[in-house]
Amino acid sequence: MEFYHLRSFVAVAEIGNLTQAAKRLYTTPPAISAHIKSLEEELATPLFIRSNKGMSLTDKGQLLLKKAYLTLDCALDLVNLAANNQHEIIGTFHLGINLTAKQMRLSELVKNLQENCPGISLDIHQQSTGITINDIREHRLDGGYIFGAIPDDFIGVAVMKKKITTIAPFSFDCSKIVTQADLCIHQWIMMGDYCPFDDFLKDKLGNNIPSTIKTSDETSRLELVKSGLGLSFLEIEEALMAETNKQVRIISVLDFPATLYFVVAKNRAREPVISALMQEVKILWDLEL
Repeated sequence: MEFYHLRSFVAVAEIGNLTQAAKRLYTTPPAISAHIKSLEEELATPLFIRSNKGMSLTDKGQLLLKKAYLTLDCALDLVNLAANNQHEIIGTFHLGINLTAKQMRLSELVKNLQENCPGISLDIHQQSTGITINDIREHRLDGGYIFGAIPDDFIGVAVMKKKITTIAPFSFDCSKIVTQADLCIHQWIMMGDYCPFDDFLKDKLGNNIPSTIKTSDETSRLELVKSGLGLSFLEIEEALMAETNKQVRIISVLDFPATLYFVVAKNRAREPVISALMQEVKILWDLEL
């Protein structure tokens, strides 16, 4: 029995789909199928019930899943033992961020990694909370920064709170905005990609918000607002800077706090590279180790 057979088995068991499991493991559906078939032949029992809706575990498959988790955890313990010195850990951490590099203190994180974990490199992706969560689940990212609640299958730490405000074009007449309801008739540039800020906006203004543009990139939203194409949410520091430069106006009636979290998948938290990054993030933000 090979470890990569067990990894394929666990991926299919968790996802219920060969194609998606193959994407997670950066391989092909035929390869995953061959691994499952090999396991079933070796154990002389079917592990999955196949249907047009996907693949679900048999009773024997459920039993094997528990053993597979234990076996893979033991293998990971051996890897961790071999790499107990962070200077010996080698790998790439694929990181999702949803604010600017300056706000994320990325230069400090990189310098800390070069000193404490020189074998770890960063692959950084600027994207929304929703995409980051999905990419972590699909193993396209190893971790990232998100707004909103931490999903049950993740673990994370709160790194800071941000105030989110509304920005409008500099030519906008803010004197006409007295209540939240006054914002319902204006065009909005929304975040899209399952961003929790959109959920907040819909909760306050309803589901029929006038909007023809969506972008998860803060810089793009700021430029679109400056061009007079609508209102949007922006982190308060960026908004104040743009207001000082007479590029936008700030409307405060919808202001709300948002906690920024650094998260990783629970089932990967003990992997050496991921564990090391979690520790470095805690050090960066002066959090309890």
